[in-house]
Amino acid sequence: MAKRIVLRLDHCIGCRACEAACMSRFKKEARIRYGEVSATVFVPLACRHCDEPLCAAACPFDVIRRDEETGIVRQSSFHCVGCRSCVMACPFGVMDTKLRRCVSQKCSLCSDRAEGPRCVATCPTGALQFLEDRELEETRLGVSVTGKSAHWRRP
Repeated sequence: MAKRIVLRLDHCIGCRACEAACMSRFKKEARIRYGEVSATVFVPLACRHCDEPLCAAACPFDVIRRDEETGIVRQSSFHCVGCRSCVMACPFGVMDTKLRRCVSQKCSLCSDRAEGPRCVATCPTGALQFLEDRELEETRLGVSVTGKSAHWRRP
């Protein structure tokens, strides 16, 4: 069953702990990006591991592939030539436009860890969750869209 990283906006405090956890694993290369909502508000942007990834379709060298069993969209950094086709094709803007070592960076959901992604484990407020597709389908649409009071704190 495929699993995905889900962001609960009403719990995110913009601390960037998820980015630090990612950078510690990938030698100062964050595979999770941040979207700027305002000058002082940032939200994490993780790869969505799409069912039909446009980044994989755009890659001229077939470097990005989707594993049908796990649902993880993987990239072979060794074969990447840095053409940025995948970066331009991603409709969510989660792949960084700044190439590191002439290779585009892509989230692998920390597939080397049985516990799941480091960013999810490090999130101090539980804003990032690692859920199965089945769990996402069971959630009602719009439940997490509304925010809480600006003075609300997690118990």
